[in-house]
Amino acid sequence: MEGLKILSSYIWIVPLGVALGMVIGAIPGLTSSNSLAIMLPILFAMPPESGLIFMVSIYGGAEVGNSYPAILLNIPGTPGAAVTTIEGYPLAKQGQASRALGISIMASTLGAVFGAIFSITSAPLLAKVALKFSSVEICIVVLFGIMVIAQMSSGGIWKALFAGFFGLLLATTGTDPIYGQARGTFGSLFLVDELPVVPALVGLLALSELFVIIEHHGENEQQVNTDKNVVGIKGIAEGFRDVLKRPVEWIRASFIGLIIGAIPGAGGSVASFVAYQQSASFAPPKIKELFGKGRPEGLIAAEASNNAVVGGSLIPLLTLGLPGSGSMAVLMVVMGYHGLYLGPRLFSLNGDIAYTVLWSQFVAAFMMIVIGTILAYFAYRVSFIKMSVIVPVVAIFALIGGFAPRQFVFDMGLVVIFGVLGYFMKKYHYPPIAMLLGIILGPLFEANLFRGLKMGLGSPAVFFNRPLAIVLWVLLVLTMVAPPVIRRYSQRQKPI
Repeated sequence: MEGLKILSSYIWIVPLGVALGMVIGAIPGLTSSNSLAIMLPILFAMPPESGLIFMVSIYGGAEVGNSYPAILLNIPGTPGAAVTTIEGYPLAKQGQASRALGISIMASTLGAVFGAIFSITSAPLLAKVALKFSSVEICIVVLFGIMVIAQMSSGGIWKALFAGFFGLLLATTGTDPIYGQARGTFGSLFLVDELPVVPALVGLLALSELFVIIEHHGENEQQVNTDKNVVGIKGIAEGFRDVLKRPVEWIRASFIGLIIGAIPGAGGSVASFVAYQQSASFAPPKIKELFGKGRPEGLIAAEASNNAVVGGSLIPLLTLGLPGSGSMAVLMVVMGYHGLYLGPRLFSLNGDIAYTVLWSQFVAAFMMIVIGTILAYFAYRVSFIKMSVIVPVVAIFALIGGFAPRQFVFDMGLVVIFGVLGYFMKKYHYPPIAMLLGIILGPLFEANLFRGLKMGLGSPAVFFNRPLAIVLWVLLVLTMVAPPVIRRYSQRQKPI
């Protein structure tokens, strides 16, 4: 109750933080973590209560804001938003951008509320579970995300697998995570750290789409749906109803986001891919065939899991002093600067501030739906602009988005290279999103694979003899085998 009382004194900060976060999230190349790092001098000058509320609000708002360019322009500003483009952009091309934005806003809000409820009621319990996740278990969790490759099979399962594993190969570029040796850099200092993800995702998804549009000389103009039920406020409300009619989808995705968010180092990109994979796996055959063409289920999974990650990532930070993401690492720096205890004793020594942060998630979720709806009412009109105007504008934003994270002109060249590569992949029906998945999850998978092998003294048996690992393997196999078996059994039960 003391935390709720403190929040009431600083509640005016929440809408400012959510609005700023949405703007930050909507700018390709900017993420909540690097934006919060830039704002550190301001956050240090603020009282600890208001500074932490402001940071959590920005974090939550950014997770909603990154869906706007992903849906309207096919430009995901963050790896987690890459899944949003799979279903959101096709809806925008069909003239249903406001409906897609409505789905995104409502799914994000419900995911944020779900994460807030569990983080405020079950933080100590979930933290103990998350602490049991070693590199072995995280490696298996990443495999859930890699299973998405099998879902990207519009051009054939083998083409999807080839694209995905080629992405994993590209992800080995840079310094080896264990031995520190440079690989695949071709002598370039710009690739020593790793292959930058943002230029790759902007090029593969956004710039490649522009090349396809240019090739068809305007044939790919959006088919504007003049039905008044799918534009403006009515369209946004239709998106809200799409989410509310599918409680199983957003609850499952939120739970996945909460658990993965609570695992230090996993993050929102893994959560969104895993949630999307689960949504596709358990969809009926007729609906599963439509995934990738604008299905609400896939969009709900991506957005609900992304925002539940916020509540999940607060759990290890507040209970164990372990940051679950880059944004939480910045928040930990601010807590340390103000002399707050970092670790299990936080709730006994500074419990009022800890609960102030947890309570602020509910106010931020409410502001997401209010501010997000206002922005969506104006933003959806972008999908109706002629492609002759959209193409040069998006091309400029794509290059800027590739340049912004590291501020190297080299990265703008990577955007063009991956744009050309993505164009040919689309032309010959190789899914670019599968390659992007390999690039995003590759470093995380490789690092945890080698750490796991070191835990087992070089023996792969360590991946199969830990109790939690066995449980995850069983779940992984069930998600692969159970859906087709259930569908085949249900078809046999139907009367002829």
